[in-house]
Amino acid sequence: MKLGLVVATKNEFTAIFKFRNIENVKLEQSPFPLFKIILEGKEIYAINCGIGEINSALATQHLIDKYGVDTIINYGVVGSLVDDLTLNSTVVIDRIFDYELDLKDLDGTPLGYHQDFDSVYLNPSKDLLELVKNNFPNIPHVACASGNKFITDTKFKDYLHDKFDCLICEMEALGILVACLKHNCKSIFIKGVSDSRNGGIDEYYKMVDESAGITFEIMTNIIRLL
Repeated sequence: MKLGLVVATKNEFTAIFKFRNIENVKLEQSPFPLFKIILEGKEIYAINCGIGEINSALATQHLIDKYGVDTIINYGVVGSLVDDLTLNSTVVIDRIFDYELDLKDLDGTPLGYHQDFDSVYLNPSKDLLELVKNNFPNIPHVACASGNKFITDTKFKDYLHDKFDCLICEMEALGILVACLKHNCKSIFIKGVSDSRNGGIDEYYKMVDESAGITFEIMTNIIRLL
């Protein structure tokens, strides 16, 4: 197993080095900041992809093509779509819905339907999900709405939950997962809630560092089992 770690924002990426004295070597600055780190005795290629699905897909492809990574871990912060998932809650994504892929006016295709995968929900690796479920039964497995939008509108959050059964929203998971699925690369997504159902940008900026740190520590415990 050759591990890659894809992380979106600088705040999330900084958590790697902020809370642990982690052995690391910087390999690249462009096209993305990329470090080889040693975490839990494992060599990991950690890339800071930036915000959005295009960046996350490109960064994942870069890890697969140049470094031969066969398992991608994504950790970071997300917005909650329900009141039950409060700030600093940690979840694992078991399916991803693309709320921006909309061809219904062209041919009646359902919103979010990916023809290449014949589904509106795309799934990370089942064996890794089972590994987490068996060893960390208290971490909820949830559906995620992914798209290139930072969502602050509570009505839209309710729509994504009520219509598509999603409990969180974020901006990178879909790009990572599509790249992984195209290349038979395993994937697991560990996320921490930084903004609540009624929260927004101010709450995000207040909580992002704390949420990223908590999620990083939980991710570290999962990496120990890989």
